[in-house]
Amino acid sequence: MMTLKYIFFDLDGTLIDTAAEITEATNRALAVDQIAPLPRQAVQNWIGKGTAWLFTQALNHATGKISEESEQFKRLYPEFLRQYQLVTGQFSEPFSDMEKVLSLLKKEGLKLGVVTNKERALTLQLLEHLQLMHYFDVVVAGGDAKRGKPHPDPLILALEKAGVVADEILFVGDSINDIEAARAAHISIWAFTHGYNHGVPIIEAHPDRVINGFNDLYIQLKTTFTFSPIH
Repeated sequence: MMTLKYIFFDLDGTLIDTAAEITEATNRALAVDQIAPLPRQAVQNWIGKGTAWLFTQALNHATGKISEESEQFKRLYPEFLRQYQLVTGQFSEPFSDMEKVLSLLKKEGLKLGVVTNKERALTLQLLEHLQLMHYFDVVVAGGDAKRGKPHPDPLILALEKAGVVADEILFVGDSINDIEAARAAHISIWAFTHGYNHGVPIIEAHPDRVINGFNDLYIQLKTTFTFSPIH
């Protein structure tokens, strides 16, 4: 069996269901211009490429063609970030059995990390609010690397921070962005069915393995890898 030292996880849609609070922050910002609220399903499909891209999609959906250079975006995006900071952690829920499985993996000596496009301040706020920070030895967030996922830069930075090489780790995500980033970094990628992936079934993105929740993840890890603790 292959040896595994580290697992990197995406955050939104992988570890934590954050769609409700992102939708709430989006709609609070849109309300400043009396724009009708958007449904969760629409907002959920835009999660994964960072908040600026998401909010651009929201404005496009609501008002027509908008860019990050537009006056409306420049005026409302700071309000979105302010509202997002206010609600971060309040409407989020870890996916079923997530903490149980992370605890088991830590007890077996694996190191864990987070690699996300979410801005660092919001990432840390969310992990701390849900009391999850202690599980992770490395956190790479939006803005830490030159480019975000689907580019490989965040994963390459995470490898450097963790002191491991690509064939010693596994990346677990939920979207085509995660899969493309992992492929470009030559890292194995497994993907959950419970995530967002822009509304497209994850199997269509062809990860190395499709995972049906955290219990399934643990079972498949134990039958695929030999764990090699880093001391």
